[in-house]
Amino acid sequence: MSNTAVRYLTMLRMVPRYPRSITTTELASRLEEQGFSVTMRSIQRDLEKLSADFPLLVDENSRPYRWSFDRNATMDIIPALDLPAALTFELAKAYLSPMLPPRALSHLKPHFDEAHRTLLSEKNPLGQWPDRVRVINRGLGGARPPVDADVLEAVTEALLREYQCKLTYQARSWPEPEEIVVHPFGLIFRDPNVYLIGTIDGREGVRQLVLHRATAGEVVEELIERPEDFDLDLYIHSGAMGILKSDEPVYLKLRCDKPVLNHLIESPLGFDQITTEIDDKAFEMAVTVGDTQDLRWWLTAQAVHCDILEPAWLRDEIEDTLKQGLKRTRQAKSC
Repeated sequence: MSNTAVRYLTMLRMVPRYPRSITTTELASRLEEQGFSVTMRSIQRDLEKLSADFPLLVDENSRPYRWSFDRNATMDIIPALDLPAALTFELAKAYLSPMLPPRALSHLKPHFDEAHRTLLSEKNPLGQWPDRVRVINRGLGGARPPVDADVLEAVTEALLREYQCKLTYQARSWPEPEEIVVHPFGLIFRDPNVYLIGTIDGREGVRQLVLHRATAGEVVEELIERPEDFDLDLYIHSGAMGILKSDEPVYLKLRCDKPVLNHLIESPLGFDQITTEIDDKAFEMAVTVGDTQDLRWWLTAQAVHCDILEPAWLRDEIEDTLKQGLKRTRQAKSC
C-alpha cells in the first residue's frame, strides 16, 4: 500500500462523528505524531478529495475548517464486520441500551445497524442468536433516571484525558444545585444508576456523584489530582458502593437453606468465603464483607432462609428491623 493511502486511512480514523469535530490544525499535529509530515493545505485538499467517497462534513464557517463524519454514516472501511464481530455488537446493544442515554448510544448506532444487516444477510445459525438472547437485570426493574447526554460526554472525555470537569450538581442534602469542580477517578454502572467516583475541590474524601443529578457539565483542561494509592476495584471491594455504615469490615457467618441459597456457593460474597456442608438441607458459610446498608437489606430479605450465627450485634439489628416491619404490617391490617 502506498504511503499516501496509509495517510488517508490514518486521517479518516482521526475524524470523529458529528457533533464532534476536528480542525485541520489538530489533524496536522496528530498526523505528525504518526510520522506523517504534511501541510494543512495538503490535509484540506485530501479531505475534500475523500469527501467525494466518504460521508465527511465540513464547517466552513470556522477557521480553520472543522471536519466530522456524518452522524448516521456506516463505517464501511475495510475490514468489514464478520459474523462473530456482528454478533458481539448485537449483544452489546442489548446490554448497553438500558444503561446509556440515547445520545451516547447514537454514536454506536451505525455500528449496531451494520451488525444487524450482517446478521440478517448471513445464512448461518449464529444469525438467529440475537432472537434467542435477552438481558434481564435483577431487582424490581424500575425506570432508570435519565442522564444528561452533555454531562455524560463531558465526564467520559475528562476521564479519558485525566482532566477535571465542572458540573452543576444537586445532592440530596444540598438545598439547591451547586457548581462544583470534580477530579474524576472512574465511572461505575450500578443498575439503575451511573456513579462518578472522584474528589470535589474544597471538600474532603472520595465522593460518589449520581450522574442523573447533574444538569450541566464541561471539561476543565487541567490535570486531575489523583491519590497514588487509589484503585477503582479496591474501592468497590471495600464496600464503599454499598452505602458504608462504618469502615470496619464484618466477619459474617451464616447457616443457609438449600437449595434456595445455593447461589452463594456458586457466587461467593467475598474472596475469603469458606463454605461448609451441614446436610442435604443446609450449609454454613463464613466471609468478610463490608459493613454496608446493602448487607442489611439482603439479610432482611433472606431472613426466612438463613440464620445469622455471627456477629451477634448484626443479628440483633436485623431482628429489630424485622420486628418493626411486622409491627407496621399489623397496624396496616387493622386500619
